[in-house]
Amino acid sequence: MLWKKEWRWLLVFGVMLLAGCSIDSHLQEAVKVEDPYESENEQDFSGLVISYWALPHGESTLVRFPYGKTMLIDTGTAEDWPVLSEYLAEQKLTRLDYLVLTNDQPEHIGGYPLLSKQILVENVILPKLVKETIQRVTPFRSGVGQLAVEAGQMVTLDKEVSMNVLLPDEPLFLSPQNNSLVFRLVHGNLRFLFTSGVNEKAEERLLERYAGQLKAEVLKVGDEGSSQGTSQPFLTAVDPQVAIIQTGKPRDKMKDGQTEVLERLGESWAETYITSDAGTITILSNGKDYRILKQKK
Repeated sequence: MLWKKEWRWLLVFGVMLLAGCSIDSHLQEAVKVEDPYESENEQDFSGLVISYWALPHGESTLVRFPYGKTMLIDTGTAEDWPVLSEYLAEQKLTRLDYLVLTNDQPEHIGGYPLLSKQILVENVILPKLVKETIQRVTPFRSGVGQLAVEAGQMVTLDKEVSMNVLLPDEPLFLSPQNNSLVFRLVHGNLRFLFTSGVNEKAEERLLERYAGQLKAEVLKVGDEGSSQGTSQPFLTAVDPQVAIIQTGKPRDKMKDGQTEVLERLGESWAETYITSDAGTITILSNGKDYRILKQKK
């Protein structure tokens, strides 16, 4: 009978050991890291997380704020939806605190009707100048809060993060891309500039009115790296350390004009990433330092 008692004690000890391991594992999972360079991945990081997603055709970027709120910037095209839906599922997202729609073009807004069926959107942020146009293209569901913003406006999105709106404030040109929402996301001492689909004409307006507010550590390059934008004077004012081109076209399939943009970025000493080659680019920021993670899809 003695061996049975010893067996029972071994069994109890084993259960306690497993329970202890389980508790330790749980505590380790709950610990959040403030230093982006000590973080193993975005899940254990406590600061700002920006994921520039790699889509086949359009643009979409997810922002997770330090205190848990989420914001999606644009929704890609309707054809991008299967990929975008997969990204959202990987993040276990069923709702968004904010959805930013920068213009009425298919590359930026085409996926909204499909997204709205799967994800609960609390608030939509859109440029006041083209608000009615966007609403005609894709009507919003009832109950969705709407915030129409214009140049010069500062919007507090989270305790440590604000949106500095730079464009549009008045109709620029016939090109709808130039009436897109351009803004700078500010987190502590770090700045992230989002330029939607604007080209050189809109950049000239930005330089005329907001030259002192363009500097940013990270630049989302306008219009998928089109040769119509990212002029040298604009790059000089922004002076980015990192430039991200969201496009489905691989580097070797880019047009000559787009390679000129890459050359200008190189001459500006900007570390440049193309999502078609590098996959989704995620940036971890604590307001002072940042780290770049490449996640090839």
